[in-house]
Amino acid sequence: MSSGQLLKETREALGLTLKAAEEETKIRKRYIDALEQEDYAVLPGRVYAKAFLRTYAKYLGLKSEALVQEFDQRYPMNGVAAEPERAPVITPVNRTRPRYFGVLVAVSVVMALFAFNALYGSGVPHMDRVQDPPVVGETPVGNQDSDTQAPVNEPLTPSEGRQDVQILLVVKERPSWVRVLVDGNVSFEGTVPAGRSLDFTGKESVTFRLGNAGDVEVHLNGENLGALGRRGEIVEREFVVRG
Repeated sequence: MSSGQLLKETREALGLTLKAAEEETKIRKRYIDALEQEDYAVLPGRVYAKAFLRTYAKYLGLKSEALVQEFDQRYPMNGVAAEPERAPVITPVNRTRPRYFGVLVAVSVVMALFAFNALYGSGVPHMDRVQDPPVVGETPVGNQDSDTQAPVNEPLTPSEGRQDVQILLVVKERPSWVRVLVDGNVSFEGTVPAGRSLDFTGKESVTFRLGNAGDVEVHLNGENLGALGRRGEIVEREFVVRG
């Protein structure tokens, strides 16, 4: 199987569209399609081709360096349009921002600091210590954005004494990429086909990341939590036990 076929089939197995991949990786959709079709003439240069390939492969959970090495072997220096070896920076950019946007942001920050000092006294505001993860049976406090991709500590059902974290992941109609850490160590990483299930038990914690949350049913200590996201959505959760 060629690298382009591997990229395309992995994306489709995860239930991801080109548009979703574009939004997550910040690589233009036509460049992602070019990588899957191995039409490297569409890309802006050799350095960009390798950078896009590395970023996209990591996003899909593939071995990026192996694909880049295969690219170098199949397409030597004269195989892709040459360009000065300058690594591109792939970050989201709002191209419609006005020229003085940065100045406006700086002024807003300064005004906010003055307002804070006027209300709460002198000195620069400082951050309080980071809140510890919630204890078993404790519900996290504070507002949380439902669309955030940061790990969320889910509450466990209180019980007498110490209770391990038992997680069962059941992949339903479509496959999903899954990465699981048990007590801080990687226990599993790969694409799980539909109809399969994975079972993990942690003494301290279990953290998992799903590439297709809408098709993965999550069971916590025997309780069915259902799907924790939409089809094609990337979701990460952490369950912590504290004795």
